[in-house]
Amino acid sequence: MATVAQTRSDNSIRDDVLRELKWDPKISSASDIAVAVTEGVVTLFGFVPSYWQKDAAEKAVKRVYGVRGIANDIKVKLFWKRTDPEIAKDAVHELESHVSIPAEAIQVTVKDGWVTLEGVVDWEYQKSLAHSALGPREMRLSRPHGLPLEPLRSKTISL
Repeated sequence: MATVAQTRSDNSIRDDVLRELKWDPKISSASDIAVAVTEGVVTLFGFVPSYWQKDAAEKAVKRVYGVRGIANDIKVKLFWKRTDPEIAKDAVHELESHVSIPAEAIQVTVKDGWVTLEGVVDWEYQKSLAHSALGPREMRLSRPHGLPLEPLRSKTISL
């Protein structure tokens, strides 16, 4: 007598994986994890705050009946590492909060955690204020009439 393997639909597996992720107490950010299932192979996408939760998500998927394979593409976004848009937003806010800094004349650019300020300021103290507001960053601010000020360069420190 031959046995017939019973297969589950991809939608059914996906629903069970989502349910398992939601109810696992080790996973605090299940809503940040997306699940795709193709022919029983589960792919996990999204972000979690720790490597421990990434591993817990994979183990949760392994507990679901019908899963034939797992591709764990979850990225770990450590809580102390900030993204470039977050840094740029905070830098702009910090410049706007100082009344002596002409924030509308300064453009903020962030690339790989490096903040670059570009623009024209009227006075040396405004450049100093912009520098002190953001800490040591790469800065390219100049005085009117094209009198350049030396750029200040250093490794970026998160705001």
